[in-house]
Amino acid sequence: MNVLITREADKTAKFAKILSQAGHTPFSLPMIECVPVDAEIKGYYDYGVFTSLNAVKYFDRYKDSVRFGQIVAVGSATKAAMEKSGFTVDLMPEEFSAEGLIALFSGLNLTGRTFLMAGAETRAGNFHEWLKQNKCTAEIVTIYRTIPVQRTKAEIEAYITDNAINVVTFASPSAVRAFFDVADTDKNIVVIGKTTADAVNKYGKTCLVPKDFTLEAMTEIINSL
Repeated sequence: MNVLITREADKTAKFAKILSQAGHTPFSLPMIECVPVDAEIKGYYDYGVFTSLNAVKYFDRYKDSVRFGQIVAVGSATKAAMEKSGFTVDLMPEEFSAEGLIALFSGLNLTGRTFLMAGAETRAGNFHEWLKQNKCTAEIVTIYRTIPVQRTKAEIEAYITDNAINVVTFASPSAVRAFFDVADTDKNIVVIGKTTADAVNKYGKTCLVPKDFTLEAMTEIINSL
């Protein structure tokens, strides 16, 4: 299979390697890029919640000014990145989504607990609202924002045609929006998780979603096509 990777340029290599090892040919056409946003983060929080590799990457500059009682990582890749950065990850939801976070904390007495969620400018899911309903302090801090790479419809669709792409992949809702706001495709679409799938569905498209929200699981789906 010829597989299109639309994630950021600095995150293409890992997915490309996994695809190549599975016998596929990866092609990279980044649809988004991330830029840091200045923020003030300091003090103590009962929980630090990190939901993406980018959240870990852009939090690095703040890690010496903040302390956590426990750290929550959404996804095995995020957990590995946190540990590489020197943190101990205490909790990880079974499902890598806002719903998974809610399930993780359901049944606990969280009254008065403080949560820091440092990450993207735009967040998906309702975990922070759920926390507020459960009498927690949920501090959402923007430390990076995602912007679309400027491409034309002709450029994108020619790239897909010229490289005989069979499968288009998305690893974030922002990449979905950057792609479908400009172009279209009738190729198989494989995404990394439910939030990204919801973004695809909003454009009237169907997609395949792995049970485990990982690049390896995405590749397994592509293997079956």
